[in-house]
Amino acid sequence: MKVLKITTLLSFVQLCCIVSAWEWKGQIVFEDNFNGTSLDLNKWEYQETCGAIFGPGNLQCYTRNNVAVRNGNLVITARKERMEDKEYTSGRIRQKPMGFTYGAYVVRARMARGDHLWPALWLLNLNTECRYEEIDIAEYRGQRADAKKLVMAAHWGKAYNQVASAYTTGTTPEDLSTSFHEYAVLWVPSKIEWYFDRQKYFEVSLTNGTFTSDPNKLPCRGGPTPYTDPSNFIFNVAVGGSFFSQYPPLDPNTNTWSKPTLEVDWVRVYQA
Repeated sequence: MKVLKITTLLSFVQLCCIVSAWEWKGQIVFEDNFNGTSLDLNKWEYQETCGAIFGPGNLQCYTRNNVAVRNGNLVITARKERMEDKEYTSGRIRQKPMGFTYGAYVVRARMARGDHLWPALWLLNLNTECRYEEIDIAEYRGQRADAKKLVMAAHWGKAYNQVASAYTTGTTPEDLSTSFHEYAVLWVPSKIEWYFDRQKYFEVSLTNGTFTSDPNKLPCRGGPTPYTDPSNFIFNVAVGGSFFSQYPPLDPNTNTWSKPTLEVDWVRVYQA
């Protein structure tokens, strides 16, 4: 959610069925349980702007006023309120530059719900030269028709106009805004796997040529394999943008936001 959006779907491995539950193993090298009453600024930073740097076409300003820690949760709230040239505000935070390469990245969260709300839990490369290389652990459209749909994706490229993607949309058992669920990626040198409540939904090989099949959309370093640099977490709720291109534009005079909050219970990184 993000600096990159309209993308090209390349080949990926779509599982025919959900495999048995996975148990996370290894050492916890990063963790936040969001206890207390404020964001831990030793671990996180606010990302505030009304510009397009964090998502061309988005309708919100990002401000720290929309980020809170209460009742043991990180809470990011989208609001109908004007700021500068935008009709909406929301929040976005990024993990301080202590990212990791490889491991299990696990988040327990409850999604926001409402037309054109776009909550996301994702990883972004810390190397600014590879700033279009990201792993979307979980993206969600707030529309009623998408209540049980979860988008999982990998994006890569050397420039904004050279971004490609591998992604899928999985159908989950229930409306993802009604209760907390565990969202995760297992990232190893040979592949990335996506999990929902410890069930594997999707995987992408990093070694089968997917990432070099289009010579115009190579990984940022130009080599055969992307995702070799440290990345860190970003959590945010955007409003509108290209993610909703198949829906009518958002009407600012209509309130369809039944739950305008993304809540994160905890986040962890495991490494062997």
